[in-house]
Amino acid sequence: MYISSNACSAMTGCQYYVLVCLSFVLCLRTTIALKCNFGTTHQVNHFNESGFLGTWHETERTTLQWGDNTWHSQVWEFQRGSDGHLYMAYTGYSQQTQSCSSPETGLLTPVGPGASYQLSAEGRYEASLQISYTDYKNIALVYMCYEPEVSGLCNRNRAHVSLLSRTISLTKAQRAVLMGHLDLACIEDGHIEQANTGLCQIPVPLIPVGK
Repeated sequence: MYISSNACSAMTGCQYYVLVCLSFVLCLRTTIALKCNFGTTHQVNHFNESGFLGTWHETERTTLQWGDNTWHSQVWEFQRGSDGHLYMAYTGYSQQTQSCSSPETGLLTPVGPGASYQLSAEGRYEASLQISYTDYKNIALVYMCYEPEVSGLCNRNRAHVSLLSRTISLTKAQRAVLMGHLDLACIEDGHIEQANTGLCQIPVPLIPVGK
């Protein structure tokens, strides 16, 4: 904001103080909006891991993390290892390579109560993953944060929101249900983008030998 010297001199001390305060509040609100508070979002109570196992297709998602290079046709496969741990395999279609990525496997470690996990993907990265809503049979809403902060906050450009379906498409009614459960304050409907689906095969988790 630019204020001419003439305009400034015409202001009373009180008016100038109010203007500075309003500018500070606006700046603060903008900064807060760029942070996602994962610590206050809803998670599925009494989450049934067994009911969540199997295949999920990402039909819509945010592109804040990777921009135009965000994968299309992501397919997630959840399986339990013989050690009782939960594993997730995933793949997706890259428009840059015009192909589906080689499937990768991540270990999901529970973090506290609810449906909150730490995803460790073959030593490549770690992310927090929260299942905000699911009916298990048809749809699910999942939040992810890459490079989560200790405080529970996440930079918005490190957040990823997925609208998942057991099939490669969502009905309008199903989408309305998922968006009705979206409570990550830094993400709005306009951030959610359609993804092409049906391009990649279901991945098979590479669960470590003996686990």
